[in-house]
Amino acid sequence: MYPTTGRAHGTDGVFEVKRIWRVAAIQLPGCGSEPGANLAVAASYLRQAARAGADLAVLPELATVPYFGAEPPGRFRHLSEPIGGKSVATFARLCGETGIAAVFPFYERDSRSGEYHNSLVVIGRDGKLLPMRSRRGERAQFRKLHLATGEGLDEAQHFARGGDLGIFALDGLGLGCLICYDRRFPECWRELRALGALVVAVPIAGEGGDTIDFFLGELRTHARENGVAVIAANKVGSEYPGSMTVANYGESCVVSATGDLIARRTAAEGPGLVLAEIDLEEILRTRARLRYFEQRRLDLFAGPMPTEV
Repeated sequence: MYPTTGRAHGTDGVFEVKRIWRVAAIQLPGCGSEPGANLAVAASYLRQAARAGADLAVLPELATVPYFGAEPPGRFRHLSEPIGGKSVATFARLCGETGIAAVFPFYERDSRSGEYHNSLVVIGRDGKLLPMRSRRGERAQFRKLHLATGEGLDEAQHFARGGDLGIFALDGLGLGCLICYDRRFPECWRELRALGALVVAVPIAGEGGDTIDFFLGELRTHARENGVAVIAANKVGSEYPGSMTVANYGESCVVSATGDLIARRTAAEGPGLVLAEIDLEEILRTRARLRYFEQRRLDLFAGPMPTEV
């Protein structure tokens, strides 16, 4: 069980280990062609979330570049950055200055392997990057695991797949992360719950071929069946990376562990913040009542899956 009282130390002071978290899903406008301008816009919304009293802010997928999954391979690689690049450094500084934690997605270039990833980092309220702890060890970032293809998209032309799921320990909060298409796969949610997630952040870009009802219903179902709160952040408005217009449809939201939609921002409301409170004790009470995770029949799934006919 995660503690609901106590203290955690940061470079700029001492933070309480929080039971009730005020969270913000940041619904950014569609990105333009200039990453510096996009970064300034994203930073302004982070400051706004901090002024609104948020403890944690989640930004959309590829927060400072337009989504380019349908464009020719290699065309946007000049926009990529290492984890120590300007974008991550800017947000780390802002988090330290304002005392807000952030889930910050970015287009990563791995300086060692030369691979490109659709990634995110989690930055603590002291401005330090938090490690992601998985069954395979620790790493500094989460990388998108599943790459969508079909209907004009081929993310595998642009990104290498990530290799592990893990938990970021944030002042008593077990935080799991999935990036956009990863949310489609129930195994990811189960593994995050098994690893200790209480809250799952889901940065998103685009509209993914869903109706709004399906999009929200999918998140609500995953939240309830796994006993986790969900913070989903999407962009809103069009992006024009090249040959295909990307229609980001917003619908950033916060979902409780019971599957209830507790806060939402529609496309008509435009860019802005979705603010809500998440009570960690309420998540634990929900899990005690809805015991889907504990009552799984794991004996039915011990062997290899049969080949699809």
